[in-house]
Amino acid sequence: MKLITNKDDLEKYLPASWAEGFLQRKKAIETYLSSGGIIKIGELKGNWPKLIYPTRSKLSQELKEAEEELNAVDKQLVNAKNKRERLDTTPTKMAKVLTDPLFWEHKLKMLRDKEYREVYELVRPPFHLLHMPEWRKRLEVFVRSAEYRARLKEARLSKIGRKRELLEKEVERRMDFSRSVVDGLIEKLEKKKERLEKKVRALRILMGWAEAS
Repeated sequence: MKLITNKDDLEKYLPASWAEGFLQRKKAIETYLSSGGIIKIGELKGNWPKLIYPTRSKLSQELKEAEEELNAVDKQLVNAKNKRERLDTTPTKMAKVLTDPLFWEHKLKMLRDKEYREVYELVRPPFHLLHMPEWRKRLEVFVRSAEYRARLKEARLSKIGRKRELLEKEVERRMDFSRSVVDGLIEKLEKKKERLEKKVRALRILMGWAEAS
């Protein structure tokens, strides 16, 4: 029995002349070793040695765990991409804003209602985010509630309120930050998914070797 724990052992005990017909198996071993695993081989069986360790049961358990982790990462990635899509401002979403009756109710008030126009210029609520359900509710209150607008005006004209940036700018800055956070998460998850897919492929190949031993 020989123990393989690193690339040097691999080259020593599984020379190139042996590996020529088993390149995928050799790559699978390299992947397994890179994640901290060890390989124990026995005597030759045909042109390739028997696999003593990891056993079929161990490989089966590792494969199950890796596949479960991969599935979890896939779900996280889908959720992250969906969140990123919600944060995007696309022409399609802008078209949705322009066809929303609330947007044109706002525009009409801007033309006809001096009080409305004054508060809007003070606060600048983000009507370009009208397509987002959470913002539509708040914008609807702004358009239809004079009391709400009065409170906003009072807050805006306060000492603290005067120091704050316009709401649409503040919101966009926060969304830019959220986009960068989600982009970083997506990149991290995609790299993790790639590693797990490689690990799953390697474990399946090693399972085939164990079954043939």
